[in-house]
Amino acid sequence: MFTRPGCGLCEELQAELEPWLSGENLDLELVDISEDPDLQARFGHRIPVLFVDGEELCFGKLDCDLLQESLAIRP
Repeated sequence: MFTRPGCGLCEELQAELEPWLSGENLDLELVDISEDPDLQARFGHRIPVLFVDGEELCFGKLDCDLLQESLAIRP
């Protein structure tokens, strides 16, 4: 998940992901875009952005349907 410190939406998305993480044996990697000028240029204020297996899944708010679908088709 691409994030930045003090981002309320990022904190909300991370909290919404907690049940998914414990039930699916998944890991959540938080990437602070404020530490990388390229990521800042790429995402700007369009955070949080959630990626699953290298594919952008959603940004701003968790799309539970897309997440469930994405996890169902994982190898």
